[in-house]
Amino acid sequence: MAVAGLITAALTLPIAPLGTAWWRMADAATGNFNMEIGWPEMAASVARIRSTLPANDQARLGILAGDEGEAGAINLYGPAYGLPTAISGMNSNWMRGYGDPPPETVVTLGLRRDFLERNFASCELAGRLTNPLGIENDATRGYEDIFVCRQLRQSWPEFWKQFRYYG
Repeated sequence: MAVAGLITAALTLPIAPLGTAWWRMADAATGNFNMEIGWPEMAASVARIRSTLPANDQARLGILAGDEGEAGAINLYGPAYGLPTAISGMNSNWMRGYGDPPPETVVTLGLRRDFLERNFASCELAGRLTNPLGIENDATRGYEDIFVCRQLRQSWPEFWKQFRYYG
């Protein structure tokens, strides 16, 4: 039983050194060890993008996250950079709303360009997510682009009703 307990712990607890064969095996077994890889860098990237925006954009800035992972990264590491709380329509994040007053400019994470262009009058590519370890993060794979978007095409209450989803 002790051996079985050690094997179980080795595969289910995040104790393996990142990127090692042991870590890759544990990540494959659980499917979620890689989710938080790159979170500090994500918050730093958003902060860098925010610092390039005009003062009037920064004053009413929101961070619109497509996934609870991106929202979690910003909400955990963003306060060190003075970032606002991320807003997301995923799962229970939707219940927290979009803020009062609602943002006029958003930095987006985890959302595709076609969705953004349907919902905002202006969107520009502002950066890409990376991490120094080169470990692929399943939450951001295919969603590496960071956009700055302005002028929501409908009211925030209407947008928010449609932005609720479960994953």
